[in-house]
Amino acid sequence: MMRKSLSWVLASLIFLSSPLFAQSDGQTESSSDFEEEQSLSSTTNCSAANILKRLYGNVIVEENGAAVKLTLSVPRGEIENMLNMSLTDGWFPTSLVIKGMGGDNSIVYLTLSKKENDSPRRFRVLSKLAAPGALTWKQNKIDGNDAYVTSIETDFGDDFLIKGETLKSNLIFKNLSPKITRIGADKENLDSERFSSKENFDRTKMFTRETYYDNDTGINGQPFFEHGTYKDDPEVGRYMIFTLRCKW
Repeated sequence: MMRKSLSWVLASLIFLSSPLFAQSDGQTESSSDFEEEQSLSSTTNCSAANILKRLYGNVIVEENGAAVKLTLSVPRGEIENMLNMSLTDGWFPTSLVIKGMGGDNSIVYLTLSKKENDSPRRFRVLSKLAAPGALTWKQNKIDGNDAYVTSIETDFGDDFLIKGETLKSNLIFKNLSPKITRIGADKENLDSERFSSKENFDRTKMFTRETYYDNDTGINGQPFFEHGTYKDDPEVGRYMIFTLRCKW
């Protein structure tokens, strides 16, 4: 068990330090790096993982019994498409972490299992929150102009978390919370497209969509301020790391 854990940590460190997860500097990935990462992203029987590899490039795959954990880089504007594509051959997301990595890119940690759940009902609102321009994501150093999002996390249960950093805690309630509430309360098109685990993947086009769930889910009420911790930074000063809990 220890050897397996160490192997996964080393694989993740190598993968996440590769050009795939670096901010774009005009350089392309070398063939040797690509081959090394492909060896880390071992073959899997999870059809959803193989589809996501073809769409988004390298994917780290960790199989744990009936569950499969995927780590990949996805533009934040592609979150909904990525989640829809994971609904293949009876696979369903059981947890999701979207971490900002500069620009409009993100690192996604996605766990899938064959146990059917209501996760597709959450896809639209999660993708709207993650979409470029919806919320203000941390890029490099924060400033005093906003409360900056660092991640969106959920196990597709009763709620989800939005984590971030700010120099001024009042901006959490003045700027960020109203944005979340407004996006979550906007039911326009939230129930217009529904997705089925029975979709057939077309390798040249988006797969066909058909009715599966009655409604996609919005956000119920105001985000709840769950936690805040102050830290000191020699460059930006004293800032807060915070967590908001949002109910579906």
